[in-house]
Amino acid sequence: MKIMKKSSAGFTLIEIIASLVLMSFVGIVAAMGLMQGIKAYVATRTSSETVQQAQYALNRLSLELMNMDSVTTASGADTITFYSDKTNRPQGTVLGTYYTFTRSGNEIDLTVNGGTPVPLITGLGTYGPGKGLFTYLNNAGVAWVPTNGFGPTVTYPNTYASTCPSTTTCCSSSLHSITINLIISRSDGGGDITFTTSVNPRNNECTDGPQAAAGSQ
Repeated sequence: MKIMKKSSAGFTLIEIIASLVLMSFVGIVAAMGLMQGIKAYVATRTSSETVQQAQYALNRLSLELMNMDSVTTASGADTITFYSDKTNRPQGTVLGTYYTFTRSGNEIDLTVNGGTPVPLITGLGTYGPGKGLFTYLNNAGVAWVPTNGFGPTVTYPNTYASTCPSTTTCCSSSLHSITINLIISRSDGGGDITFTTSVNPRNNECTDGPQAAAGSQ
């Protein structure tokens, strides 16, 4: 007679439960890794967008300030009005273009020839006490004020006359550099990022003035 033997193939209930627990653990680890990857991607993308916006604003500010011909007003540390495009033109005949940069609330506005202010960049962060958009230094390395004049011979209309005794040589009171302090608030709530650059105006005839600091524009 043939005796039928019971097959031992298949999984027991304990083995199935253990497999499910292990698969669940692997799935949780994989999900956590995926979430971390997504967060890192979002953070990188946000930082990249913030840097691009800041770089655009800094480039525009630096370009215009570098090519200014005279300063009309510099009201505090957050507003400056100046003429540009006058180089090599007869003094007093063609004033060229005048620009105003103003930090107002969480944005920087640009006004050209007294027109409608246009936001240059929005989403500014918090400027602490004593911290402004612009910092001015003269050739002596101390704070420059508009009443000192732009350069030795620049006396265009609506600007302050120079206090330099010579009409061809810069003095200690001449404008040397303008530092731009740009504080941007991250859109993901990760705090503020500060961007800083220093600009030396080219057209104030201060050929014997100090050189720009390393890394400045």
